[in-house]
Amino acid sequence: MSDLNKNDVKACYFANKNIVITGVTSGIGLSITHLLLKQGAIVYGIARNQDKLNDIKTKYPDNFIPVEADLSDDSGWDDVANKLSDSIDTVILNAGTCEYMENGLVDVDLIKRVFDINFFANISAAKLFLNENKWSVKQYCVVSSSAHFFAMPRGEAYGASKAALSYFYESLQLSHPDIAFSIVHPGFVETPLTDKNDFDMPFKITSDKAADIIVKGLMKKKKQINFPWLFMFILKTLGKLPSSLRYKLGKGMVEK
Repeated sequence: MSDLNKNDVKACYFANKNIVITGVTSGIGLSITHLLLKQGAIVYGIARNQDKLNDIKTKYPDNFIPVEADLSDDSGWDDVANKLSDSIDTVILNAGTCEYMENGLVDVDLIKRVFDINFFANISAAKLFLNENKWSVKQYCVVSSSAHFFAMPRGEAYGASKAALSYFYESLQLSHPDIAFSIVHPGFVETPLTDKNDFDMPFKITSDKAADIIVKGLMKKKKQINFPWLFMFILKTLGKLPSSLRYKLGKGMVEK
């Protein structure tokens, strides 16, 4: 796993802090977990795979607390709450899923599955951590996606779930000015989810690189952490085109 620049004066920013991270057993979540554990953070790592959680615990026995939970069900957050310490410095909501709709055929069950993980599980987290803030959370990060900046074929469920997530937290943070919120919009990142994609993924980066960018962004308390910059620039530029041109571009993708 990659390390932060040793010359970074904030390299110990997370040392001895209690941090909750979801989706820690693969992809970006695993890379962030390793990075913060190396900084000396105390990580409550949440995932469904107990064996993979145990693997991390074996490597970091002193400061990794595994929490097996299914966050697609509200009771999963009850399991999490019962294992947390009296205070949590940072919450990083990273867990997510992706399923594609084919040929414009609306699959309501598929859409519900995607929203349960990408949206509603993260809303349940907000209810747990923010309504009363009994854990005195100081920093709150949610991993969304750049996918919602420009509509693409097959991405109806995924893009909509991430758009809803970003809007929800951009709005919610206005009511919590004492908490440092960061919303992450990654481009394509090498993860088990993107390994399943059957299309070109421009500007794709490793999960370790993504973790470096996210952690450094959190240390700077950036409101938005968007990367890679060129991909983001292209997507946002396309998103500002007249709707007729956006439609033609999207239609061209479908016809390919």
